[in-house]
Amino acid sequence: MERIQQRIYLSRTSLNSIEFEHEVLKVPLRVGEETSFEIFIINHGEPTHVHFSLGEEIKDKVMLLQDKVYVIDEEKIAAIVKLPKSYAGAVAELGAGEIFVSAGYGATKNSFSVEIVEAKEKEKGPEKRKEKKEREEERELEVVGRKEKREFELSPKERVFLMRLTVSAVTAIFFFILLFFIIPFLSNSPFYFASALIASFLFIFIVIYNF
Repeated sequence: MERIQQRIYLSRTSLNSIEFEHEVLKVPLRVGEETSFEIFIINHGEPTHVHFSLGEEIKDKVMLLQDKVYVIDEEKIAAIVKLPKSYAGAVAELGAGEIFVSAGYGATKNSFSVEIVEAKEKEKGPEKRKEKKEREEERELEVVGRKEKREFELSPKERVFLMRLTVSAVTAIFFFILLFFIIPFLSNSPFYFASALIASFLFIFIVIYNF
């Protein structure tokens, strides 16, 4: 939330006069949360004691960390504003409360209003929106990547099937090479029987392996 400040000017127009920068100080706040504001006191006259007091409307919502201060030139005090959860849904009906200020041992007294208004979430800037969009795009790409990876991954059954198919194909190739290219040329060779036997074993292996 943005910093909230109030300035009080003493003896600026006349002796012990009290003037405020804001006649109504608006304090944005959400129910159940708290914030703070600063009061700067600027004295244009002789050193003086300044006293603060709260109106009944804001006594349960505002706490001054100092209610008395001796001001020579400038002083600063802080105030805490709390909005109990019991005010949920009724922030607009709170109205304003008074903070009373007296100077010169009570010679002059004045007050300014404190109005608690419901804080609204700020719209995110262009950079924040850009970062959010980039994060969303990265998540989408990651999801798509995982999906594509799953589509191309083989299940254990598919891997076993491909392995059996590869072994069978290689064995079948050797079998046909023996049957059609080697054995016919070995009909009168002593290796004819051995080649035929190897071809038979390959055939039997293919049948049993794929059974």
